[in-house]
Amino acid sequence: MEVSGLPSLMQGRSLMSLADDKLDIRGKSIPMQLAEGFVERRDHVRREALVRRIVAEFDDMPGLALSVRQASRFLGVDHLACARILDTLRLDGTLRCTAQSLYVRADRLVRKIN
Repeated sequence: MEVSGLPSLMQGRSLMSLADDKLDIRGKSIPMQLAEGFVERRDHVRREALVRRIVAEFDDMPGLALSVRQASRFLGVDHLACARILDTLRLDGTLRCTAQSLYVRADRLVRKIN
């Protein structure tokens, strides 16, 4: 039975106890109300953590040069997601893509291969 538009599981509980339940979500997705028929698949927090990790890998290994396929395997990231992230990092100037389609740090010197 609903009272004042609240589902029965929320009746008799304080807003603070409901908020406490939301705080204990380590590793779980937070259910969101979306328009009917719309499915939100993006996890912005996880994506930002992944972008920071990728940038850190390139910072920790200045000579690192990876193709999208190599980066996907090395980082354990889906091929298409990895390609989108690397391209975003290229567009914002963090990485650059060589003529051999390898992603390297943008500040790395260009060296000709004979």
